[in-house]
Amino acid sequence: MTSRERAEIRLGVSGMPGIGKTTLALKVVEAAKMRLAVCGFVTVEVREGGMRIGFDAVDINRGEKMPLARVGVGEPSVGKYVVNLGACGFIVSILRRMSCDLLIVDEIGAMEFKCPGFGEALASAVQNSPRVLATVHRNYIDTARRLGLEVLWLTRENWKSVYAEVLRRLGISQ
Repeated sequence: MTSRERAEIRLGVSGMPGIGKTTLALKVVEAAKMRLAVCGFVTVEVREGGMRIGFDAVDINRGEKMPLARVGVGEPSVGKYVVNLGACGFIVSILRRMSCDLLIVDEIGAMEFKCPGFGEALASAVQNSPRVLATVHRNYIDTARRLGLEVLWLTRENWKSVYAEVLRRLGISQ
């Protein structure tokens, strides 16, 4: 079956920092994995002494983790974080080897786009996946739309209803 012969659902979730975009993506993974082959990556905060010191990229299938960014000085950087180019290859390889029913991308944002090959691997993975859920940094909504994603805005007030809508649209029962 070609990608054109199957239903294609491409959703993005955006919102302000700390609103629960990654949490929503992780809950969708949990709900979906009993019925669908799920692949992709999530980006989780790393905290030390109550302070955020960076982010790790985590392969959803394998559970492997790699430091994506840490507070520091160096290049390439995004704000106070230095992006680990070694993690770039990790993320790009996840996107390139994907073959699943539901692709999770957390996130489409500045750190990820510092990675050589990320944009091309992302576009290909999105194009070749029957279902996509991506978290989208608010400054990258137009990029997500160009990839064919419908972007939903997440707030504290609508979190539960957006989560339910995402599950419904992706064909995942609660």
